[in-house]
Amino acid sequence: MYNTTIFVGMDVHKETFSLCCYSIEKDEFSHPHTTEADYIHVLSYLASLRAALGENVSFICGYEAGCLGYTLYHQLTEHNITCVILAPTTMPVIKGKKKSKRISGMRVTLQNALPTMITALCMSQLARMNR
Repeated sequence: MYNTTIFVGMDVHKETFSLCCYSIEKDEFSHPHTTEADYIHVLSYLASLRAALGENVSFICGYEAGCLGYTLYHQLTEHNITCVILAPTTMPVIKGKKKSKRISGMRVTLQNALPTMITALCMSQLARMNR
């Protein structure tokens, strides 16, 4: 039985994946990581998180729809990892900030973790974290 859910945002590209975790309970981002674009590396990342955070952790992964289509989704769900694909039009935008892989990973994490109506409020905190 899982007691804690960790949301994992993934900024996915043809060459690399940028990953970041968000815990609602702790209200914090953690474990930012960039890896080669292969689902095996995502599974390794999740295994290392489970080792660090404990066996009672479940993961919900999410990434913005794009070049990978459903491939990553199917690869993760075949390994019993919950995964959602997020519509780019529902993703909040940080005004006045240059896009970076770290920000994108956190943005995907937030969209996955929190109801849409409060995501925008969290984005201001995210912008402050990245100054």
